[in-house]
Amino acid sequence: MSSSYRWVVLGCYMVVAAVSQLLWLNFASITTPIVTDIFGVSEQLVGLLSATWPLIFIPFSVPAGLLTDARGFKAAVTLGASVMAFFSVLRILAGRDFFLLLAFQSAAGVGQPFVYAVISKLVTQWFPQGERGLATGLATIGQFAGLIAALVVTPLLVPTANFVEFQRMLALYGAVAVAGAVLFVLLAKERPSPEEEESVDLAELRKLLGSRSFLKLGALFFIGVGFFTGLLTWIESALVPRGIPVTESGTVAAAILVGGIVGSVVIPSLSDKVRRRKPFFLINFGVSAVALTVISLSYSLPVLLASSLVLGFFLISSLPIGLDYSSQIVGERLTGTAQSVMWLLAQVGAVVLIVAMGALANPSLFPKNPFLPSLVMVTLLDVSALGISFTLSEVGRVN
Repeated sequence: MSSSYRWVVLGCYMVVAAVSQLLWLNFASITTPIVTDIFGVSEQLVGLLSATWPLIFIPFSVPAGLLTDARGFKAAVTLGASVMAFFSVLRILAGRDFFLLLAFQSAAGVGQPFVYAVISKLVTQWFPQGERGLATGLATIGQFAGLIAALVVTPLLVPTANFVEFQRMLALYGAVAVAGAVLFVLLAKERPSPEEEESVDLAELRKLLGSRSFLKLGALFFIGVGFFTGLLTWIESALVPRGIPVTESGTVAAAILVGGIVGSVVIPSLSDKVRRRKPFFLINFGVSAVALTVISLSYSLPVLLASSLVLGFFLISSLPIGLDYSSQIVGERLTGTAQSVMWLLAQVGAVVLIVAMGALANPSLFPKNPFLPSLVMVTLLDVSALGISFTLSEVGRVN
């Protein structure tokens, strides 16, 4: 099979990854007043349409990794994509029954961990060492493309509380999910290696979880993905009291994502060229701490936009580097399991830090900047991630 086919496989994966994000945050940008008015339910209940996915991810993450290592990335993604496609179509049948919609939306979330767990497995099978950072970066870009589509396209499809428009949006996204699953099943292929012939046993899993390098990397995923998700969740609530309108606050969030997409290509490519990962963790978390400080204190929209671009560029590019680093720590045969544990810690971090940031907000003490305590906490966590990065070693296998 032609080596250029690796780009076809990666492209098919990026489509499914984008679909997973699109379905996850399907309703986030139209929660109020559109979905609340259509179904006559509270904002908190509508929030569950998105909030259940990280919670569902947690128990299914390790099984997804074990399946990836035992049966290959195609089996895992096929299962995940099929689950998402099936239940995304069933959402149309919920009609005006909100709780049936919530049930189908939550069931679709079962597929996401099976999509996330395979990135390094796919990349190590298909890409040479000098391209793996770039390929991992492109795979994660698929996720962010889906996230942007969910936040930008959905309000265009459903600009008002119109049930017919809402149903058309569900039908369109269901069709996209089905098309993505079919595309992957037809075109994605495995490139088996001798290391993949045996399944992972409990002794190997215990050894993996006892590795210092692995635990340090897990802490970085918990912190980095956790506060990134928390920041995106609360960005509007943090900026509106500073006099930044809701629409401009959304632009600041978009700037973080755009910076991340660019950074996920540039930084991993540089990392591939110099064949090192640790210096980029240090640079990324170091620059992110400065950008977070500016975001915490600034009342100027241009300054917030610039610092958000910088934050996204450096912080988000740590994700593909971290995924590639995890596969180098444990070797190809365990990479699916390793990556699923990383995503598990990331989702736990997201849940914990979303709650913590909301709890620390203090509008009575800081009326014009109520999320200042939360942002200070996030900045300190970033600095702690920088400290952990100093203790990382350059690639080795679990010992």
